[in-house]
Amino acid sequence: MTDTTATATTATPRRTAPLRLGLPEPLTAEQAARPALLGRERVTYGVLAERVRALAAALDRLGAAPGDRAAVWMDKQPRYVEAVLGALRAGCAYVPLDGNQPVARVRTVLHDAEPVVLFTDGRRLAALCAAGLPASLRAVVVADAEPPPADLPAGVPVHTFSAFTDAAPGSAPAAAAAPHPDALAALLYTSGSTGVPKGVRISHRNLTSFIGWARDEFDVGPRDVFSNHASFNFDLSTFDLFTALSAGAAVWVVEDAEARDVTALARGIREHGVTVWYSVPSVLALLTRSDALTRETARSLRYVLFAGEPFPLPGLRELAARLPSGTALYNLYGPTETNVCTYHRVRPEDLAASRTQLPIGRPVTGARLRVVAEDGGEITAEGVPGELVVAGDCVTPGYWRREHEPAAAHHRAGEHPTGDVVSVQDGLLVYHGRKDRMVKLNGYRLELGEIEAAALRHPGIQDAAVVVRGTGGDARLVLHYTLREGAAPPGLLALKQHCARHLPAYMVPHSAVRLERMPRNANGKTDYRALAADPGRG
Repeated sequence: MTDTTATATTATPRRTAPLRLGLPEPLTAEQAARPALLGRERVTYGVLAERVRALAAALDRLGAAPGDRAAVWMDKQPRYVEAVLGALRAGCAYVPLDGNQPVARVRTVLHDAEPVVLFTDGRRLAALCAAGLPASLRAVVVADAEPPPADLPAGVPVHTFSAFTDAAPGSAPAAAAAPHPDALAALLYTSGSTGVPKGVRISHRNLTSFIGWARDEFDVGPRDVFSNHASFNFDLSTFDLFTALSAGAAVWVVEDAEARDVTALARGIREHGVTVWYSVPSVLALLTRSDALTRETARSLRYVLFAGEPFPLPGLRELAARLPSGTALYNLYGPTETNVCTYHRVRPEDLAASRTQLPIGRPVTGARLRVVAEDGGEITAEGVPGELVVAGDCVTPGYWRREHEPAAAHHRAGEHPTGDVVSVQDGLLVYHGRKDRMVKLNGYRLELGEIEAAALRHPGIQDAAVVVRGTGGDARLVLHYTLREGAAPPGLLALKQHCARHLPAYMVPHSAVRLERMPRNANGKTDYRALAADPGRG
């Protein structure tokens, strides 16, 4: 392996203090008075610690054992955070569900995870009762005063938060027992290839290793304010919540109604004095395009981090121009099965007009990376693409109750083939796209992401997504795109001519569809399934 490749695939270990998930213990009087959660309710560290201890005691009284699951399905709010932290303190693993997920999907997840307790609200509980509650539940805890549904199945007690915790006052232990590093901390459900959600098992080792790296890389402390934009069922949220709380910082819990409201987001950044922002690129692009993010709005930002999908460089340049000169931009990369495994601090040369790709950089502490060819051999030369395979403390133990699947063998060996195609360039990893988005058309192998990158070089195009319609000789490349504000719609011929300047003829889209907005999934990423499933979109 060349020296430059070694730079990209070997992390330098750093010394970090032992970390645990949750709140610092014990709290000093000064720490207890500091804000922990901001938003709908301002909750201090002292109040949050009392609520979390009471929830842990109630779960202990319920008979919850280490490794049992506690599910949370409600709107984003401080109660959600309390449920997560209370479950962890009791030794349980939390199962977060987005408040906007349909009841059928939630029911599927609950029956798979088999939680002993569900934290929800009256409205969602009523919908679940109609669909059927899992037999594993010993209690349901609602975050509001709504009465339980009349048709609640017998034997499942329903409590409000206060009733659930007040039943055993003073019974919480003075300090939580330290969990085993390999103990289950969370189940994050992602979309399975078969259409059935699958739970990614996240261990305490996975999360504390990640937090340790983050605390080393980012100079954060009690004076910082983190924005929690991502849903709690998205792995981005683990940075927002656990890194912030481990540092004694405050967390602004961005509610669901605010998540894509640029006025509310800009107001929150300004009013809460947010110093650390982390989201998918589409949200940052939305803030920039709308002019909601200005130098004045962004004056408190010290770090702006993004992950989840590539950030088109034209949009990133626009964002950088609106940030204070001292704000650090970071590109973080990693699938749910590894959380963040590589990172890159954006440099001035990355924003140069001649650049077409932003590196995903180098490994986080404890991660070991290999670029692998189709025959399984390791690629050591620069510039040669292959699949990224990740090993180390960041790799999760695998999928919940799916030990029979081929991927389980890789996770038992402590590695995860990402399905992402990368190469090493100048000692840094560069992302080229998904293996499953590499298609063969008329005998040619091509990467759909490369076509999107070429389309995005058009001055009038804001977002681009390419899907294949048809099969065999009838297969066609369809470009979907949105326009920049004020730009004139280009004709199909002009688009083809533009793409032909950057791509070989066999990669030029056959047709193009202009959209008012690009469809996004619950995590803010481009929803390719929606594009492929809608015949009206090409």
